[in-house]
Amino acid sequence: MSFKILVVDDEESVGLGISRWLIKDGYQTTWVKSGEEALERLTREDFHLIFLDLFLPGLSGIPLLERIKKEFPDILVIVLTAYGDVHMAVQAMKMGAFDYLTKSSDMEELRLVARKALETKQLHREVKVLRAEIDRHYEAMTLVGNSQQIQEVNFLIKKISQIDQCTVLIVGESGTGKELVARTIHRQSSRAANPFIDISCSALPNPLMESELFGFERGAFTDAKSRKLGLVELADGGTLFLDEIGTLDLAMQAKLLRFLEQRSFRRIGGVKDIPVNISVIAATNNDLGKMVEEGTFRHDLYYRLNVFLIRVPPLRQRKEDIPLLVQYFINKFNHDFHKNIQGIHPEAQKMLVDYDYPGNIRELKNIIERAMIMEEGNMITVHSLDFFRTMRPNGQTLRQVAAADEFQGECKTEAKLKLEELERHYILEVLRETGGNKAQAALILGIARSTLFKKIKEYQLNDYLQ
Repeated sequence: MSFKILVVDDEESVGLGISRWLIKDGYQTTWVKSGEEALERLTREDFHLIFLDLFLPGLSGIPLLERIKKEFPDILVIVLTAYGDVHMAVQAMKMGAFDYLTKSSDMEELRLVARKALETKQLHREVKVLRAEIDRHYEAMTLVGNSQQIQEVNFLIKKISQIDQCTVLIVGESGTGKELVARTIHRQSSRAANPFIDISCSALPNPLMESELFGFERGAFTDAKSRKLGLVELADGGTLFLDEIGTLDLAMQAKLLRFLEQRSFRRIGGVKDIPVNISVIAATNNDLGKMVEEGTFRHDLYYRLNVFLIRVPPLRQRKEDIPLLVQYFINKFNHDFHKNIQGIHPEAQKMLVDYDYPGNIRELKNIIERAMIMEEGNMITVHSLDFFRTMRPNGQTLRQVAAADEFQGECKTEAKLKLEELERHYILEVLRETGGNKAQAALILGIARSTLFKKIKEYQLNDYLQ
């Protein structure tokens, strides 16, 4: 990564001298003579470090430092001052300057301080990435299973992980582990030490998606008080994961297509293209091919995303993996709950294997989590799965069957009842039976929580749950 440094000093000999020395270390440097020119440059270009003279004509150093820390808080600042004005340098340090140098310092000291500042910046970035990965450690499990389907997925992951910059499309039902596949690709690639940035495309309204992905410049709209970096920019050097890609509207699809083709973007309100080096992984539980035929998904974006396709099988198609997954979750929750469950009784395991899991691995995980909470002994038994014993082999619970029967009755009395009304009624019944627990309701319905939130909003169900 090539760091960019801005030198702000009204003395040409000092400004050019510093710039020329820093160029020797491989940095890109720009010299400006005034605070006003510095601000103008900062609105047009991205810099990692600023050398700032505290005594400038016009907009002087301290007010300029205050504006930089407010409007460009991620940029490190090293202040330059005369020998007798160290007290001003101390004031600047209290305002957020990284370090200070007197103008009597030699160039070797200046290069050393610059290197220290930029290494600190890089370290902060790496620590941030590491913390994010640690937070997700127990969620980001490895792909568990010996089935042929999982072996094929692992083979594809290994192949694509060897490509430095790639575009991948992952398809599969909700709860099958599409995000896990994306994270595994990232961890096995040469980008593993760099950011993995994920966003659910259904979590934000489409008008906000552009600013979330591409960021915006200060003043781009009424509330844009300072520059905001988008997720694309934050993912530079790493991987961007776009979950539920099928929920984007056509206008946002066009903007995403342009970015994928050029691997560059403009912040909202910006005037220059910013190139990035990232891999892009998209995931969906929708049939994008069908959406293309219906005109709700751009065909050119579909083909641009579908460079390398990975299909994640539903759990019902790889039941031989269920015992391994059960043991994996037992080990995980032993750690989380400080328990010592040794395994699962054969009869209880048979119950789990016979079930079809409309919620896939996410549902199995929730079942084991609840059983681990309930179990007082050292083995999961049929007794600790009492809540699960009403499950039907076809994946329905008794209350789901009752709800279906109720729907049938309604259909007989009102033949023209719309499908949307049936769906609304069914979702409301499940929400009421779970006491408004949306996570549990989504599990029973076999859909993602984000999808359930959208349905609740679409059908205006919140008023009925209070």
